[in-house]
Amino acid sequence: MASKRSEILLLSLAFRDFLDDTYSSLIDSLNKSTKLERAKSSSDAIQYLEAHNPKAILVTDEGLTETTNGAVLEKVQSYIKNGGLVIFGLHFPNFTRMDIFDKFFDKDFGLPWQHGDYHRAIFRFNSSCTLPAGTVKDSIPLEYSMKVLHVQNAKQHEKIFLPVPGGTTQSLVFPSSHVDEEQAAVVGAKIGDGFLVYCGDINGEQGSDKVILALCGL
Repeated sequence: MASKRSEILLLSLAFRDFLDDTYSSLIDSLNKSTKLERAKSSSDAIQYLEAHNPKAILVTDEGLTETTNGAVLEKVQSYIKNGGLVIFGLHFPNFTRMDIFDKFFDKDFGLPWQHGDYHRAIFRFNSSCTLPAGTVKDSIPLEYSMKVLHVQNAKQHEKIFLPVPGGTTQSLVFPSSHVDEEQAAVVGAKIGDGFLVYCGDINGEQGSDKVILALCGL
């Protein structure tokens, strides 16, 4: 008898049609190894979370930051405090207003994270960071290039991907400049019995696919 596949929820409360094309590689990989569910409305999300306990919730856009989705946010907060894994990424760093971003993680999750610089650079895995239980650490790439909306004010052990030492920005248009090594591209923190992750990659790099899959234990 085949074993039951783990469920992962794509929480897409501000869904845009091109999401699936941009992140087709990641979504295809999740479909192959999990039972992938999606909620595009507040009512669908609440109904799903009242009946299911997914392996992870992938917040794909800024919808959860909107006040009209407060009831869903409460469900997500309860889920993570009771041991769930929530990953913010995909369209989230691209479409969340910066003033809202700078309040959201602090007000709703007790994390003083705020947005940082926006550029492409090479980042390295911080081997001393804290990771969610069940992470397939050997599958995490050691280093790769991505264009990101950084996070600042994260603690050192919360920084999962950092700029390489002495790194510079990568651009075909603007001259390169030194990267602020105190900021991070991917961060994560334990909340209650669960774990919250932010992935700032805006382009769906193959390396970021591997990071998200590894964090989900896949």
